[in-house]
Amino acid sequence: MKITIKLFAMLKESLGEEVELEVPDPVTVGRMLELFCSEHPRFAPALPSLKVAVDHVYAMNDEEIRAGQEVAIIPPVSGGR
Repeated sequence: MKITIKLFAMLKESLGEEVELEVPDPVTVGRMLELFCSEHPRFAPALPSLKVAVDHVYAMNDEEIRAGQEVAIIPPVSGGR
């Protein structure tokens, strides 16, 4: 299946607001992140710190993503006081 992934922070700055990724149906969050990093290898070092939200809820690596769900990858961010 093809999923659209919303991106934030450094990912958004590098790749734009969203990317499409071909994944098996269903796919786990962890596997989706591996496939994302294989397509965009410069982000592989950040893999352990990337968070994923599925339908606006943070998801663990073993959770499944199904067709039609909203997926977002959120890198670590810092700032503020």
